[in-house]
Amino acid sequence: MRVHLTTPGRRLIGCKEYAEIPVSPSDLLDDDGTLRVADGVLNRYVDVDFADGRLRVRARGVSGVFALTDQVSVQVRPRFPLTNLTHMVSVCGYVPTALPAMRTYRATEQREEWMLDVVTDAFLVAVEEIEERGLLRTYRRRVEGSSYPHGRIETSATIHRYASRGIDHKLTHSWFEKTSDNPANRCVRAAAMHLHREHTSRQLIAGARERISRLGNALRLLDEVADDHRRCFLDDSLVRGAAELPEARGYYRPALNLAVAALSGHGLDLDADSGAMSVGSLLIKTEDLFEEFVRLSLQRAFESKSGLSVLDGNLEPGRRPLYEKIADEKVGTLPSHSGVSGGTRPNATPDVLLMNDDGTFPIVADVKYTNVTRHADRSELEQVMTYGVRYRSPVVLTIHPRRHNADGGLVVSGNIGDILVAQYRVDLAADDLDAEMIAMAQSLEALIAATS
Repeated sequence: MRVHLTTPGRRLIGCKEYAEIPVSPSDLLDDDGTLRVADGVLNRYVDVDFADGRLRVRARGVSGVFALTDQVSVQVRPRFPLTNLTHMVSVCGYVPTALPAMRTYRATEQREEWMLDVVTDAFLVAVEEIEERGLLRTYRRRVEGSSYPHGRIETSATIHRYASRGIDHKLTHSWFEKTSDNPANRCVRAAAMHLHREHTSRQLIAGARERISRLGNALRLLDEVADDHRRCFLDDSLVRGAAELPEARGYYRPALNLAVAALSGHGLDLDADSGAMSVGSLLIKTEDLFEEFVRLSLQRAFESKSGLSVLDGNLEPGRRPLYEKIADEKVGTLPSHSGVSGGTRPNATPDVLLMNDDGTFPIVADVKYTNVTRHADRSELEQVMTYGVRYRSPVVLTIHPRRHNADGGLVVSGNIGDILVAQYRVDLAADDLDAEMIAMAQSLEALIAATS
């Protein structure tokens, strides 16, 4: 059985990205002083050090819920106001890291391709627990006419069906039998069949064949359950969650919630703290997501603009060698010197390049997932200024998420030499994030016109 990260038996501690996690040494250290941290967490999701005579645990730049120890879970939230995480993931096609440990999510109408695997894996875990702990069986009333009755004699039915016709060797009788053919199991079976078809159509995707095999095992577990192609089971109170499952069969709830979500084509809402769908905990490197979202949003906004395009400076054709070759006539005027040989030549790799049709770059930008309320940090400024000089751009720009207490939009710091230095602060909690990004594109277009 997989660990569930948000069960009442575990402590759930919240913090923000890059912030200190409020845990005590006793939460992390054994009696002999050995650090007790879950496998794969240290230096990946948290950093641990000693500072000012005390043990310090800090979250890294990954948002989501993970196990810190066998008793403590940590929920890391984005460091900036962000209410559009699901939308950003959708725009970028970003695939979060799915952990084996479980947590709950709220269902949403929109489902991305990667969510199918996450929901399927969680559904299979839930079905395997049903196999381990037993199928839900309910009593069903059966009625039959026979010369060998058992159960209850149905007097009125016997008179109407047999006695009135002169048949005196048969009776109508009824009884209750325990069966696994009930709405809950029909729902689980229908979901297993649906997911089996989905994964059969995408067998070349990694992990699909293993999921197909496990879904086949789930169908064999439920082979005595009838197929309900009209899906009448979706109106059942137990399936919908309107009625409580028997206490001994409470483990059915995750399977039913996931089955309904799979059959309804629902996805996962990454912005809500909790919900009814129990799946593997999803972790997102928000810094990478923010960079990709900004670049893709600007590319989409400028694709209809003639004469201007948006490039990724980390890739060709935007990437350039950091050092240009010195002209031969210039080399001859230099004092005696040697060149740098060997090793990898460094590249200039700005995150966003706005390029004119003539090959010039009116704006060079770097995306920084950092707090800024006034000027950009000196190291960030020096990096983007280097890029600006290399690409001969009149404007350099750092792009940041907007803090709740800071101005949003375009912020101009001033000039360094002939280069204009500016920032753009994106409100990731905007009611309409697409409109926020269109406004950014319009602002940058106006900035280009003003500085050309």
